[in-house]
Amino acid sequence: MTTQPLNLGNSLLVTLIGMIIVFFGLTILIFLIKALVRLTENLGRKKTPVRTVTPPPAPAPAPVAVEEPEENEDELIAVITAAIACMMEEGTTFTVRHVKRVSTAPAWQKAGREEQIYSH
Repeated sequence: MTTQPLNLGNSLLVTLIGMIIVFFGLTILIFLIKALVRLTENLGRKKTPVRTVTPPPAPAPAPVAVEEPEENEDELIAVITAAIACMMEEGTTFTVRHVKRVSTAPAWQKAGREEQIYSH
């Protein structure tokens, strides 16, 4: 078996043939993937039969709003103050002057509060 010596011309020819084979293979893969996408794009969809729409029943009368009795603000402040006093160290003085409801707080703010409450 005779071997040709490797020179620049043969090396470039081998490189060129390798690159052509790789790009040809990639082109085939691209077309195969596009064909698979076209074949499988309707697999997950179900054909829904045409149905006749029936009118919804008449709406029920609106429920009567029940008014909740207003809480005594002083009583609420006293309860919150007692709960805080139980959690604090002795000798610490504080006064709760105002309680503000924050029911419309964003979710991240509520999560932060819960993290602070349950971290101890």
